[in-house]
Amino acid sequence: MEFHAVGVPLGMLLLFPGSASAQDATTTNPEAGGAGGQTFPGAMNPSMSFNGLFLGGAQWDDGELADPHLGGEAGEVALPGAGETYGTGLNVQEMELQISSNVDPYFKANVILSIPGTEGLEVEEGYVQLVSIPRILITIGKLKEPFGRENATHTHALLTVDKSLIGQRVFGGEGLNDVVVNAAWLMPTPWFSELTFGVDRGSNEIVLNSGQPEGLGGMAHWKNLFDLSSGTTLEVGLSGLTGKNAYDSGSVVAGTDITLRSHGRGRRQFNKLIWQNEYLWMNVDGAPADSKLGGLYSTVEYAVARRWWIGGRYDLVGIPEPPEEGRSQAGTLIGVFVPTEFSAIRLQAQRQFLPDDHTVDSVVAQLNFTIGVHPAHSY
Repeated sequence: MEFHAVGVPLGMLLLFPGSASAQDATTTNPEAGGAGGQTFPGAMNPSMSFNGLFLGGAQWDDGELADPHLGGEAGEVALPGAGETYGTGLNVQEMELQISSNVDPYFKANVILSIPGTEGLEVEEGYVQLVSIPRILITIGKLKEPFGRENATHTHALLTVDKSLIGQRVFGGEGLNDVVVNAAWLMPTPWFSELTFGVDRGSNEIVLNSGQPEGLGGMAHWKNLFDLSSGTTLEVGLSGLTGKNAYDSGSVVAGTDITLRSHGRGRRQFNKLIWQNEYLWMNVDGAPADSKLGGLYSTVEYAVARRWWIGGRYDLVGIPEPPEEGRSQAGTLIGVFVPTEFSAIRLQAQRQFLPDDHTVDSVVAQLNFTIGVHPAHSY
């Protein structure tokens, strides 16, 4: 959970499909207690929401239509550097139940239960936060760690249907999601500056996963937010992760992110532009392959009108040095219809350029809906 800046202009609150209405995005005064963390309606009654993602689409591997088992083994393309695959047909991408509440004047809690597809129930996130220390927010539990921008974003809040190629290669499909203890400090600077340090269980299957009791991971994130004008902000972040890996050696992951947001005014108040960029680099010492790997993604989303969004994403895996199998790239275009903040329909077209001249093309439609009181996403 990230802090929210006190005194942020209204134009800076860019709500995306699945987020709550602006009235739920309340903040507390860090000088009076807490660190600017969001509060939820009802001091003692839990706020509950349910989000569902449904997919329908088609996928082609080198021009050949995949089998009609969306997300199933027969419809998947297992190629080096490939991102998520969808096959051809219909499927439930994810269902998510969120329960949030203030525990007492000192703590608040958040639990997110997720069903990937239609089988299995898992605790995607479940944590308690100490909010009574001025300018400091302490979080204990399982959560999507605040490493960069994409990792902490839930699937229904992404611009695109899937995560970036480099995000999946470095942290896997589930991302950096672990049991942690972290502390975030709202620094006393003229601009919004948040410094987070944390220790996790070290169980990420790609970069850590030593399987040893002492194999903990250490994470740090520094987020800075600058007002360029009354409706434009620039966010710059640095992230790092280190810990013991499955090869009885050490791993290091570093990342940097830059996000520009601009919100129209007056007659153009619904025109919003978000340009998000992130670079990740990892070194898994001792690994037989991909011991060093870097890559980036860049997304652009623009609200043409109140209910219509367009955007795209570019992915590049293998910089500065390409992996053994070669570089991977992808181009994605997306259009979004947003009837209200509780529903959205996305139509995405993507082409992945994979090593050995392989291409994977896909066209996917996604229905995204939320019911109940869903807390606002972090800015």
